[in-house]
Amino acid sequence: MRDDNPDTEPLVDRRSILRYGAVGGAIGLAGCTGGDGTDTATDATDTQSSTAEGTPLSTDEDIERGGKPVVGLGAEPQAFNPLVTSDSDAWAIMDRMYPYPTVRDPADVENTHPYVFNDWSFDPDSLTGEVTITEGFQWSDGETLDAEGVAWWFQYLMEQSGHRYESNTNQLASIEATGEYSLEFELESTTAAVFTPETGVFAVPILPAHVWQDIDDYTQYSPDELIGAQGFEWADSNPGNWYELNANPDTLPDEIHEGPYIESLRFRVFGDMTTLIQELQRGNVDLTYNSITPNRAFQLQDADSVKVWNSRARGYNYIAHNMRRVPFDDKPFRQSLGFIYPFNYLQSQLRRGLTETGDYVAAGVYEPWRPDSFDEPIEHGPYMTDDGQLDVEQAREFLRNADGEHDYTFGPVESEQVTGDQEIRVDGELLTDAHTNNDGEGGQGPISLVITPPSTAPVEAQAGARFVENLNEVGIPAETQPVAEGSQNSLIWVQEDFDMWSSGWIWMPKPHMYMGFWLTSGSVDADSSSDEVHLNPMGYTNADDLISAVQTTYEPEAQRQATKEALARVYEDQPVLVTEYPNRLHASSNTFEGWVKVPGGITQNPWTYLNVREA
Repeated sequence: MRDDNPDTEPLVDRRSILRYGAVGGAIGLAGCTGGDGTDTATDATDTQSSTAEGTPLSTDEDIERGGKPVVGLGAEPQAFNPLVTSDSDAWAIMDRMYPYPTVRDPADVENTHPYVFNDWSFDPDSLTGEVTITEGFQWSDGETLDAEGVAWWFQYLMEQSGHRYESNTNQLASIEATGEYSLEFELESTTAAVFTPETGVFAVPILPAHVWQDIDDYTQYSPDELIGAQGFEWADSNPGNWYELNANPDTLPDEIHEGPYIESLRFRVFGDMTTLIQELQRGNVDLTYNSITPNRAFQLQDADSVKVWNSRARGYNYIAHNMRRVPFDDKPFRQSLGFIYPFNYLQSQLRRGLTETGDYVAAGVYEPWRPDSFDEPIEHGPYMTDDGQLDVEQAREFLRNADGEHDYTFGPVESEQVTGDQEIRVDGELLTDAHTNNDGEGGQGPISLVITPPSTAPVEAQAGARFVENLNEVGIPAETQPVAEGSQNSLIWVQEDFDMWSSGWIWMPKPHMYMGFWLTSGSVDADSSSDEVHLNPMGYTNADDLISAVQTTYEPEAQRQATKEALARVYEDQPVLVTEYPNRLHASSNTFEGWVKVPGGITQNPWTYLNVREA
């Protein structure tokens, strides 16, 4: 839904909270076109709505500049290193500093638009291309952002391994500066997208070469201050409490945007969402960076000083399975968990209808890329009962008839966790005895689900607790394991020390490229022996061939079909159980206006922060 008058932008009300159909605009992201380039549009057939809502982007030179919006963060940022961290609170700040080669313009989201790359071309026959850098970008310490620095940055990433952009840059054969603002490059092979934001070869934030040239080991680097080139500069911080950026329009060319129009931007850390909401109501916070729950939206819907924004999801929540461990090494066991997860409880009660039930590792807004149905090419159907409720006998019968790595039977209850009338055996042993750690040692007791403590993520914690209750009712002894969000980084991404883990991706691009960075063997630490961050903690390797086919298929329709096949394989193998595509609900004060709404919310696009101004 769109209202062309920003002052009457439709907000979340009680009716829209209870009725999912009243959600805001949804975007189908488009493919690669730009300048005089020949890079074909890989997503051209997307049919979703492409509106952006909120105050339109402005180029009015008479806007009075000033003000300091306060953005509320849910937790302390863990590390300001974009090569290793997946911490959303850290990215809230880093995304204000580091520009990308190309972007989506909210006024024309179906196409790729220039940003650091002003013009580009690519020849899929010779696999070579040329780029012109936009003149006028400047790092906040005064250094110029030029072609030599950009080329060095990509060369650096090509030489490193294990970073989060490896699947992008390993497609580059070479890249070099040919002038102050010109580049040439060559790819290793034909690939799915080259310049497309979020999914292409160059969908990588550009960092200052003159800073990173002094970094010997990127995995150990965590700067206290950031040098950026996107309209803001580092001002000051009180770690654990707040971080402040000053506006510096001189770092950003006017042809990109004449903002920011504010004086500065403060990110304030809150220990819990209740306090954050109270401070928003008191006028001490102007934007919730993380999304809020429907219950929080109820609290705020009638407040004259606050607006609530409702956007369809671009990410998804999931439960990851550690496939190194018995019984998670068995596909039928992982599949059975879909019969047991409380989808209906999560959707109807906890989210009040403001979510879509999960299935594939691709949000519903990416419909043209998702498999056509659960029956083709997947034969086993959706993992839930028709009404979404727990069916104990269905789950047990599925396991009894499973043809996998292990045999499952049910007998007398011996574990204190089990609340049902029978308990599972794995190859004749109690699960508590058969259950192994990463080293294959049995006797690990009940399986556990790592969750973020309820004070930080109440909905996910409640859904996880109900899931564990259901497992125990079926006869699978299970427990929750609350772990602080900051402590999860090492536990999950480095040590892989978990059975199941409740997590999610807030902002995912189209699935045809991102599957490669976290669902392939290149991101696996198979024996958990490395101290580096690995983005595939599940240890999943069974879709390498299909994901590789996606990433090396250039023709759009063939690429979409390859993507559907890869998504279907991942769904069948269940390295993760996708639980939902939750709507993104954000709240802002009426002290400022100019927030820009796109699917995924108003907080995770650069235009919001360049366009916001005092009301």
